[in-house]
Amino acid sequence: MMDWDNIRFFLHVARQGSIRAAARILNVNHTTIARRIKHLEDQLGVRLFEKLPSGYQITPAGEEILTIAEGMEIQALELERKIYGRDTRLTGNLRITLPQVLATGLLMPDLARFSKTYPGISLEIITSYEALNLTKRQADVAIRLAYKSPPENLYGRKLSTLHRAVYISSALLKTFDFEKPLHWITKEDENIVPAWALKLPLKTHKNNLIVSDPISQLEATREGLGVSVNFCFLADKDPKLSRLPPGDTHSYGDLWILTHDDLRHTPRVQAFMRFLSDAIIAKRPILQGRLDENEARN
Repeated sequence: MMDWDNIRFFLHVARQGSIRAAARILNVNHTTIARRIKHLEDQLGVRLFEKLPSGYQITPAGEEILTIAEGMEIQALELERKIYGRDTRLTGNLRITLPQVLATGLLMPDLARFSKTYPGISLEIITSYEALNLTKRQADVAIRLAYKSPPENLYGRKLSTLHRAVYISSALLKTFDFEKPLHWITKEDENIVPAWALKLPLKTHKNNLIVSDPISQLEATREGLGVSVNFCFLADKDPKLSRLPPGDTHSYGDLWILTHDDLRHTPRVQAFMRFLSDAIIAKRPILQGRLDENEARN
């Protein structure tokens, strides 16, 4: 009989092209995966991978097995979701994912309140800008920024739009000469200034000042290195930042809370989605940039 763990390890190595990369994802020792792959090869009587300097290259026989293994994975995940979905307890693990900027800049106090309200539910919080796959149970619930409606197999609701504006150091704004050029401060994964921001009456340098992450972008703006486009919920509450006049905001996308349709009736999933939905809806004014600076900072 085939051991599903062996098949699962095979799938991750095939997708990652490396035993060590698969081990990091699966949180197991790489020697365990190597041993399991060898056992599967012995059981099947075929070689599944060629070990090359560039990594593990799947063989033609491995490609055939991969197609079968992916079908097994779909069935196993469906079974896992249905078993989880019938769990009627308000206890157990709950894996949630959300962008880091939302976790650290807005929702961590609400996640802490949820844990105190439901002490039997153990949260696993995955902060990621990647859209983790809910069908593959990479997460049970996702708080996700989206630009269109989610796939039909996901269940959830749109909670708010997210707005952005152009920000400048509050100290710099008091003395700033608008004839003097400034740098746009952008992130390396999004080194584009939106068209609406470029229409502002502002002189800028030809080259942007590029940073690696949103936190560095905010800090560089605070220190007067330039201007940046930032989320209102982050920047409006910072006394060292001000909106560049005229201070208009623009929608960036919609904030959704989602789960897989098979999990929607699970009590701990329902409890979390209700709790966080209420918390996020209450924050709509700051998410949409509708609070003035003093209100946002209080």
